[in-house]
Amino acid sequence: MSSSQQQLLSLLKRLGPSAIAPLAGALSMTTMGVRQHLDKLERQGLIRHFDKQQGKGRPTRHWHLTKKGHQSFGDRHNDIAIQLITGLIELRGDTAMTELLRHRLDRQLQLYRQQLGEADALPQQLELLARLRTDEGYMARIEQDGDQWLLIEDHCPICSAAQACQGVCQMELELFQALLAPASVTRTQHILDHQPRCCYRISSGS
Repeated sequence: MSSSQQQLLSLLKRLGPSAIAPLAGALSMTTMGVRQHLDKLERQGLIRHFDKQQGKGRPTRHWHLTKKGHQSFGDRHNDIAIQLITGLIELRGDTAMTELLRHRLDRQLQLYRQQLGEADALPQQLELLARLRTDEGYMARIEQDGDQWLLIEDHCPICSAAQACQGVCQMELELFQALLAPASVTRTQHILDHQPRCCYRISSGS
C-alpha cells in the first residue's frame, strides 16, 4: 500500500464518510489522482462508496471505511480474547469453557437458521452461509465438486482464540453439521494444521 493510500485511510478514519474534494484538498492532490487511489482501496475491500443527494443536481459520491478498513488500523481484540479464555480455564476449568462454547454455538445456530430460512435447497443455503461468513471476516466461498460442495474459508478472524482453545474449531464444525443437516459435513483442511485455509466438504446425504 502506498503512503498516499495509507493517508487516505487515515483521513477517512478521522473524518468519516467524505466526498473526493476534501480528501484531495487535504492531501494536496488532484481529484483524479485521489480517485485512482480510492478505486484501488475499494478493490481491496478497505473502503466502499455511496451516493448522497445534497440539494438539487447530481448526488455526490462519498467514501467510507469498511469493517476490513477499520481493522487495518489494528486493535487488541485478539489479546483480550486470549486473556479471557485462559483466565476462564484457570478459574473454572475446561468444563466452563466447554459450556461457554456450547452457548456460543447455540446462539450462532439460531442466527444462521434465521438468515438461511428462506433458502430451501442446499446450494442456496451454502451461498447464503458463505456470504454470512464473509461478512464475519472468513473470506468464504463455495465451490462445487461433482455432486458435492466445498465451503472454503481463506481467512480465520478468530485464529488466535482458536489456537488458545481447540474447542473453538470443533464447535465451528458442529455448527455447520447442525445447520446443514441432513447433509454431511467434514473438514478436509484446517488452518491450525498449517494448511492455507479451512475447507469443509458437504454432501447432500440423499
